Amino acid sequence: MRKTPIKLILLTISIFGLTACQKVDSLGSLPHPGDIVFTEIMPFDTAEGSNWVELYNTSDTNIQLKQCLISNKTQQVLTIPESLMVEPEHFAVFSSISVGRTALPSSLLQPNFDFHQDDFQLNSDETLSLICDNHLIDQITYDVNSPEYMDITTSWQRHYRPIEPADSINKEWCYTNPLESYEYEPAKFATPGRANSFCSSIAPFIAYNNQAAVVIENIDLEATLRVAEAEMARKSATSELVIWGIRDQVISPEIAKKVSELYFSNIDMLYESTAFTAIDWNHAVWHFAWAISNLYRNGDAEVKTELQLAYEDAQKRPETLDYFKYIAINYIRGESIVMGDIHTPAHEAVQKLIVAPGNPGYINSYEEYLEKRRGPIEAKAINAAYAAGKFLSNIFQ
Repeated sequence: MRKTPIKLILLTISIFGLTACQKVDSLGSLPHPGDIVFTEIMPFDTAEGSNWVELYNTSDTNIQLKQCLISNKTQQVLTIPESLMVEPEHFAVFSSISVGRTALPSSLLQPNFDFHQDDFQLNSDETLSLICDNHLIDQITYDVNSPEYMDITTSWQRHYRPIEPADSINKEWCYTNPLESYEYEPAKFATPGRANSFCSSIAPFIAYNNQAAVVIENIDLEATLRVAEAEMARKSATSELVIWGIRDQVISPEIAKKVSELYFSNIDMLYESTAFTAIDWNHAVWHFAWAISNLYRNGDAEVKTELQLAYEDAQKRPETLDYFKYIAINYIRGESIVMGDIHTPAHEAVQKLIVAPGNPGYINSYEEYLEKRRGPIEAKAINAAYAAGKFLSNIFQ
């Protein structure tokens, strides 16, 4: 008779204990180092008036961030006072948004945690630390003004992995360029609160202040300028790509003079040029001005003399753009000279336009260009297919 109450008490304790354990599990566990990592940051963006930090749960358990804190090197601290659970392979976004901003993704307008810019700043030269229960969980260091990256309107992203010693944004991260109204497009640029597979291959053909790394062997600049003239006559938004493709080559004053003449004869035409897929006049003007800037800055004194007026004009072009303005400012007027074909589509395009006999991938002559260039019917077909694909994509999003 006396054993029954004891069993009942033990059963009651077990039930309450199980309930308590389940409650703890449902709230998540405190993270161990590497369980939660910084995966995207946007330092203060003067163009958009927003900045954010993205965290990612690399573990296979629910992580509870209550009472964890994020600190910067000026000793400002964001403490998470309420329950904030991050499920496995999910993100948490910490965001500060300027008053009146509405054209932003929901992950920023309704973040997991919001803060005021006066209370916590993502400065241009910063170290961020995530600390839980007095343990360092993850830490990153970045410098917005690093010559490898643009000065403004840039977010950085990394693949999901645990903390490593001396983890520096300059080595372990890739940058993505928020391009005004295009900045939050799927799988392209800034992606607060979601994965971005584009990050790992955004710019495989890029170089900074390193002309030797992008010199094209056997380039025939005279023949290539004939290609440029033929492309300009087509009045397409891709017509400037020939000059853009040679913008980092060593040129003579004679070539510089011809480039300057081509620039002044065609830069205004590009504002009325025919779009090709997603490339329109904004892209064309930006790239032509960028080309002049690089050729001028890479050139010797005589080359600079020939390009001086074109360079002065190119400096003013970013302000004429409807979009791409901020990235154009960085590439045309920034401290670093951004070189190379940047990404794979551009690399493949310029190889079909630049004459470099014997250099695999490039055309061997002006005549080969004429033989292989895209005809007007083909261009219209590609544009039609692009428009149809975009239409269907919008329907089934």
